[in-house]
Amino acid sequence: MTCRASKATLATAFCAMMMAASPAMAINAVCEVLPTPDGFAALRAGPSADARLIARMKSGHSVHLRARNQGEVIRSGSWTQVIYWNGELYIPSQPEFRTGRIGWVAQRLIGDCG
Repeated sequence: MTCRASKATLATAFCAMMMAASPAMAINAVCEVLPTPDGFAALRAGPSADARLIARMKSGHSVHLRARNQGEVIRSGSWTQVIYWNGELYIPSQPEFRTGRIGWVAQRLIGDCG
């Protein structure tokens, strides 16, 4: 199943599964990429505007926040580490989950998480 098929249903199921997995995993969330003047948010190789561009994420696409074992979201300054799948969204039990690109996005470009 992809987020194109049923984004709301998948996000709800993903969050429910993460909440049931363990208290440390409960902080993991799926968040929406916010609109920008040029139509995309940069996914970068490091927590800096100078870091290599990995992907151009479109407004409305979803990202999965990454967290440490203790459940703390991985951040560096105003940057957050995420997993991105080119507009798709997978849950950890799906094989495609491992195909996501890990990178950094400016926190101000991430919207509501659920």
